[in-house]
Amino acid sequence: MNGYLMKGTGRHRAAQGGRNAFLDYLSVVVRCESADIFIEEEHMKKVRVVFYILVVSAVCSSLLIASGRWNNIVPAAWAAETDTAGAKDPQRGQPFSDPAKVFQMSPEWMKQGIKYESWAEGADLALALDQQIYPAVLPLVKEFEKKNGLKIAVEEGTCGIAAGATAKKTVDISAMCCPPGETDRLPGLRYHTMGISAKAIIVNKENPVSNLSLADLRKIYRGKLHKWSELKTPDGSPGPNTDIRPVVRLHCKTRPGHWCLILGKEDLFSPRAMEVGSIPNMLSQVAALKGAIGYETVWMAATYGTKDKIKFLTIDGISPQDNAAVASGKYSIYSTMNFTSWDDPKLAKPNAKKLIDYIMSNLDKVDKSFEIIPAPLLRKAGWKFTGDEITGEPK
Repeated sequence: MNGYLMKGTGRHRAAQGGRNAFLDYLSVVVRCESADIFIEEEHMKKVRVVFYILVVSAVCSSLLIASGRWNNIVPAAWAAETDTAGAKDPQRGQPFSDPAKVFQMSPEWMKQGIKYESWAEGADLALALDQQIYPAVLPLVKEFEKKNGLKIAVEEGTCGIAAGATAKKTVDISAMCCPPGETDRLPGLRYHTMGISAKAIIVNKENPVSNLSLADLRKIYRGKLHKWSELKTPDGSPGPNTDIRPVVRLHCKTRPGHWCLILGKEDLFSPRAMEVGSIPNMLSQVAALKGAIGYETVWMAATYGTKDKIKFLTIDGISPQDNAAVASGKYSIYSTMNFTSWDDPKLAKPNAKKLIDYIMSNLDKVDKSFEIIPAPLLRKAGWKFTGDEITGEPK
């Protein structure tokens, strides 16, 4: 299927159909098998109220227990802040998770030390870095390694690989291009924000449309706009009479930020959207299909050699390459680059802390082509930090 999957509607319809069938049955009659008693329609309102209360209570309880957080309720200040953000833009997902919450792990996990895998055997430090952060900071890692006479093993992968290595305690430092989700906030783990990088909205280069409003972008991804002719080109004329082909990569579903800043939930995206599993597939589909629209960081778009076949749209007139607009929060779709280190004395290595400090104090040396807006500039622009971690957007 050309490297992509279509978002299926079967699971939605099956779930909805089962629920409707059950409620239809309940609306006609509730049967007590032991006494053959039938409750007629006139009593159904009371039955439905009880039914919905029980279902909602059961679901909420199950989620809290399963996550290990029955006794870890969201602090009032964080709840108020996230509620305000949601009220301002109800279709947008949360950009960050609550830094005060820690995911509870088993006693066995708590006792476990760091144990390197085969790729890091004999190393002084082991790092698992996301594919967007790895090339940006590798020169700094090598520089630190040479200055301190160390052997540092570095694995390049995805956010999932980096988070998995941390959870398995096989690395001293990891890095992800997404904010941590609730299950990423492990005991004894600390987050350090390197910076943010804009997610560009990309279309085929032959598409004459150059700007979208955020509202229209969401309509496209929700399946409310179907033809590019429903939108305007720079001279005010309609776009081409071509089907809009939205492409999505719904990665890191348990984490905030990233694509959630377009639409907050997977189910808000049109079931007709073309779902791809990797960054190269996202870019190749947009480059190949004249009606396609997708999203990716500016650097990744250039890296995979498709920049001559795609172009970046402005959103409400703002370019993803306008770093001042991204830093101020005016361009609101971005990735967050975070490192982790261990605070637990049983796990922390002095050289790991020194390496994190070295990277953070030399962010100005990161090649500007990576389009990463460093943490010091974000602090000046009014972003909220909790320790070294970015946890809130500028107001």
